[in-house]
Amino acid sequence: MLEERQVTRVGASKPITVNARVVAATNRNLDEEVDAGRFRRDLYYRLNVHVLRVPPLRDRLSDVPELADHIVATMCARFATKRKEIAPDALRVLVAYDWRQNNVRELRNIIERMIIASDGETIGAEHIPQEIREDGAPGAPPSSRSAPRTFLEQKAEAERQIVALALQRNDWQITRTAQELGLADHSSLLKIMRRHGLVRP
Repeated sequence: MLEERQVTRVGASKPITVNARVVAATNRNLDEEVDAGRFRRDLYYRLNVHVLRVPPLRDRLSDVPELADHIVATMCARFATKRKEIAPDALRVLVAYDWRQNNVRELRNIIERMIIASDGETIGAEHIPQEIREDGAPGAPPSSRSAPRTFLEQKAEAERQIVALALQRNDWQITRTAQELGLADHSSLLKIMRRHGLVRP
């Protein structure tokens, strides 16, 4: 029982008190699931204490370089190979691609293929799978993308990228970043950061 902080072991008859926190994750809209009767309303309100929304990768393309760097480091360590670097031209293609299929998982799979395809220490655009290279090429026609991005989606991503870069320049000092961006105060910046799911690495 979540509310009473108690659990009953399998085969036991008495509940025991536990001191634990429950962290739940989903890729579904639980408000809609509750309204449709596919998710218990009482359980939803017991879980819905603090919500952290992580936007899909297509809505935070400014995170692609940092994610790619982390994935390369992890993969190279796993393969026991010398650390590789992704060339700027390859990063530009990855950032321009519309990650609508499998989000970060798709990015990880693509980078793994790139690592395997590259012999040297630098991973270039030529190592990117052809289907990604064609859709992610700067200036590629919108018809080659899986779905066109609306003006509001592009505007939100631009805002996110501006704030993310400013935070990096100021070593994530909130007040200093807010001043550089000309915001009224640090609370205004914190609201923008929450809206875009920006947290210090």
